[in-house]
Amino acid sequence: MPINAPSRYYELSEAYSKEKDPKKKEEILIEMMHILPKHKGSEREFGYLRRRLSLLRKESGKKSKKHKVQTLKKKWPRVCLLGYREDEISSRFKLAKFESVSYGVIIVDDMHIQVVYMKKKEDNLEIFEQSDIVISDRDYGIKGKFCVVSKDPSIMQALKEFGIIRVYTEESKDAIPMMKGSTVRDLVKELGLKTGKNSYAEVYGNNVKFQGQSVSLNYVLNDGDKVFIRT
Repeated sequence: MPINAPSRYYELSEAYSKEKDPKKKEEILIEMMHILPKHKGSEREFGYLRRRLSLLRKESGKKSKKHKVQTLKKKWPRVCLLGYREDEISSRFKLAKFESVSYGVIIVDDMHIQVVYMKKKEDNLEIFEQSDIVISDRDYGIKGKFCVVSKDPSIMQALKEFGIIRVYTEESKDAIPMMKGSTVRDLVKELGLKTGKNSYAEVYGNNVKFQGQSVSLNYVLNDGDKVFIRT
């Protein structure tokens, strides 16, 4: 059955095939749908236009997402390597470029640690200020932060000096970094678990009376503890 569309419809169809700009293509499709006669014979054509418009909008959405401004989400703890030669850092750590800094998540002593590198803190003051540990090649007179000055950017040693301990859960081979003095309750919050009045934990480690000892949520964790939380 013929669709009996006006000549303007076919002019728009030809213009659509030649147009490159997604926004203008969308406008053309909308006008075509508007002037297309609405009857049983045009239902298939109308559905075709609607599918093309939907696909065009999806493609435009994907392109806009690619051009969104990147943000570097903070992962605790964040270690900032400051001042070292770029070739020295790139040879030791696999970091990606983010604006004027390099960043990545590396495994240190079973822990996933976020590392950022910058030549000077002014390269990105926001990222620098959000860093928990600063390891620098010389003393830059930084105040109010935990800083380690060393010719060798040893992250493991800096983590220990900062007071980070490794805590394992269930059968995981990866450790969760926690601050020294943290309790099982702090671990529960870190994991986002819900607990009740009868919740407790079983702990395996070097500082318990026996392996699998049942402890309360106020138990102070030690480095290397493996914790099974019972909710």
